[in-house]
Amino acid sequence: MRSLILKGGEIYDPLTKERREGGLGIRDGRIVPVESLAGEETDVIDVGGCTVVPGFIDYHIHLYTGCDGGVAPDTISLPSGVTTAVDGGTCGVSTFEMFKRNNIDPSITRVLSYLHVSSSGLSTAVFPENADPDCFEREKITALFRKYPYILKALKIRMSRNIIEPAGLTREPLEKAIGIAEEAGCPVVVHVSDPVIPQEEIAAMLRPGDVFCHMYQGMGDTIIDSRGHVKPEIRRARERGVVFDASNGRSNFSFQVARPAVGEGFLPDIISSDISPVTFYKQPAVSLPRLMSKYLAFGLPLEQVIDMVTINPARQLGDEELGTLRDGSIADVAIVRVVEKPMQFYDLNHDFISGDRLLVPQMTIKGGEIVYCSPGFN
Repeated sequence: MRSLILKGGEIYDPLTKERREGGLGIRDGRIVPVESLAGEETDVIDVGGCTVVPGFIDYHIHLYTGCDGGVAPDTISLPSGVTTAVDGGTCGVSTFEMFKRNNIDPSITRVLSYLHVSSSGLSTAVFPENADPDCFEREKITALFRKYPYILKALKIRMSRNIIEPAGLTREPLEKAIGIAEEAGCPVVVHVSDPVIPQEEIAAMLRPGDVFCHMYQGMGDTIIDSRGHVKPEIRRARERGVVFDASNGRSNFSFQVARPAVGEGFLPDIISSDISPVTFYKQPAVSLPRLMSKYLAFGLPLEQVIDMVTINPARQLGDEELGTLRDGSIADVAIVRVVEKPMQFYDLNHDFISGDRLLVPQMTIKGGEIVYCSPGFN
């Protein structure tokens, strides 16, 4: 592996919040001081006009191609500057081993995963998963978390009305899932779109470190009260340490919810894509950089948006090294250009926000190796 020097760009380290001009050195898959490469044979890459940041982490995306709902990890991740992708609970205990063999192990992208609390996971779009808590296989779930502690990062449950209500249930599946997660030693990630119980009730049940997923969804009950403000109970959940993920997807984001929430400063801790075949490079999600650009249109600083796809999810995963460019850290790097371009960002209801900046990945480096380069770069 040849050493690399990235020169001429602006470097932003989300861990330290340092922003500087200069160079970044890479040797043997690790970040090193540029001066330590003096006298070595290196490849020098001019990154002038670009921002150099840690590789993006897409904290919620569907990557198991053995079912209706997954896309191949490398084809969506590497061109998007994503070096770490976390499957959003596509698989349960009955399907996870196949996912690991077919998609996790062969991928260049670092693929981590939630485990769905339902044994079959999200196997088909024809009917939803079994939400009966009596069918949750506690022993198998906890055994799988012990077997794959680095890969499995959370237990997933969907609390949507169409999944929970037909079984005559309300909060029971979430209560059972939290109990299993306690035993497995992991967070719970809760899909809250069109919830069977109020959003504030879900939020009150969650523990510090659990994830409230699809925070800006607009179906049924939402995080916004009848007066157009973020519900106090939702704010209190964040104060207790509950993590809020935007997790856009196709139908899990509404500007009618996002506008008042962002206006009141209730921002995501994490921006993830929730990409699946229906949004694979298609509107309204397209890709993680496209969704990041939407938050630039909301007026967020570039550094804050970068934090939401690097250090924030890295900390949630328990691995700060994935969100920094400090010396000695793994050389997962995204080189991005901010292109000035009039844009409109839509939701499923054709509501939109206008912006004038687009994040365009130019090169992706994974473990010190160049794994993607835009045709017009370098």
